[in-house]
Amino acid sequence: MNVVEPILFQCKLNPLTPAICAPGSEISSVNYGTLGTLIHNAAQSALRSGIAPGQTVAIFVRNAILHASLSYGLMRMGAVVVSLLSARVPEAIRADVILTDIPQRFTDSATILAVDHSWVVGDGAPPDYARIYPGNENDPCRIVLTTGSTGEAKCIEYSHRMLAARATYYNYSKGPRFAHCSRYFCDLAIGTTAGFHFATSLLSRGATAYFLGDDPGDILQTFDLHKIQGMATSPYGLGEFLKYFENDSAFEVAFDHIICQGALLSPALSRRARQRMCQNLYSSYGSTETVTVAFGPASVLERIPGAVGYVLPGATVEATDDSGEALPVGRDGELRIRTPLMAHQYIGDAEATRTFFRDGYFYSGDLGHVTPEGILVITGRKKTALNVGGDNISPERVEAAIVGYEGIEDAGVFAVDNELGIAELSALIVTRSPVDVASLRAFCAGRLPPSCVPARFVVVDALPRVGQGKIDRQRLPEVAKAKPVRS
Repeated sequence: MNVVEPILFQCKLNPLTPAICAPGSEISSVNYGTLGTLIHNAAQSALRSGIAPGQTVAIFVRNAILHASLSYGLMRMGAVVVSLLSARVPEAIRADVILTDIPQRFTDSATILAVDHSWVVGDGAPPDYARIYPGNENDPCRIVLTTGSTGEAKCIEYSHRMLAARATYYNYSKGPRFAHCSRYFCDLAIGTTAGFHFATSLLSRGATAYFLGDDPGDILQTFDLHKIQGMATSPYGLGEFLKYFENDSAFEVAFDHIICQGALLSPALSRRARQRMCQNLYSSYGSTETVTVAFGPASVLERIPGAVGYVLPGATVEATDDSGEALPVGRDGELRIRTPLMAHQYIGDAEATRTFFRDGYFYSGDLGHVTPEGILVITGRKKTALNVGGDNISPERVEAAIVGYEGIEDAGVFAVDNELGIAELSALIVTRSPVDVASLRAFCAGRLPPSCVPARFVVVDALPRVGQGKIDRQRLPEVAKAKPVRS
């Protein structure tokens, strides 16, 4: 089965039901009947432009509805689609064609085609898919990119079968509230792996998927106007929405639930979001390589530092030592993961494949353990560990302590050499109000070992981020240089 067929089936069953909404965009809303027309027209336009089944097509289009229509139309007629995270195709893959609404930003050698709304205009008649693409469910249909938060984004190929299975898995792994939700807002762009999975899962069962439009403020009015029931977001996105709702006490929030994923949800953010936005707040942990691995209620998890959820049935998570041997339950080590829907290699990167995919497991690079109750606890990340004076320090642990201080919204910790060439911890902080640095340092000293207390704090407007709101750690020192330091 082609992964787009269930969506097109919903287009026939529920033609008048809203399918995708992106308030404030040039194309702000389509119902299922129109979505089916757009998908068929996109396939027709692709065929007329010379795109053939089996070719790899990269898409860099900002409008969520146009992006979705192009993606599903191309996948239905047999092309392999990759949604780009920036105006550059990763070196590991070769795109035959790039479809974009900003062609001037690309310098790749691939054929670059400018696209706009005219690409999905037509009579809506479906091409003869059976003749054009008599493929099977094991054919590749999509290449997804990891966030690249610690380096170059890696590429993973999905078949129709795998992508459809992952979309169905969302209805189970994200809990019963998501499975029965018919109007859902995803703060994660449709071009991201998570955003596309959410969209495919929702559309395959006839629900309405909401995404950000050109002006993010437009979605705030839509929450109440359309009675949106659920939200998927990152901790960063949740914090941004929380600021608005805390500043306007008259604005009512009627979410049935919120799912937070992509990074660690701090206890402070969890408590404030549950108090102001929605009590049914959930944490979800997984990766592009493995799909969702752990899920759980924030009200339980916020009591356990680093907890991200209960390990899902069918998923195996083990902490390992440096030799790759499994450690006893409760002992910290590098986490290796196995799920029925995991990937097994990176495209065009044999070295990374050997490093991360071994013995039937994906070695995540995260450090942590599983408790006897089956709760997965993340204590750091192997690749982000900072060597300061011979001590290996988890920046995530220090950041969690800093944001527990009253008035601090966000923190990013890094190491930098002082004038004597000695590595010291520094922290970028985002604050709601002026912060007394001596008090903040004492607060941290009461919760962290001496080696983990930052020597410097730098106040910034926002942290540099990538993907699902993950901190872009490579840019932290660069951002710090442009701001005054508070010692």
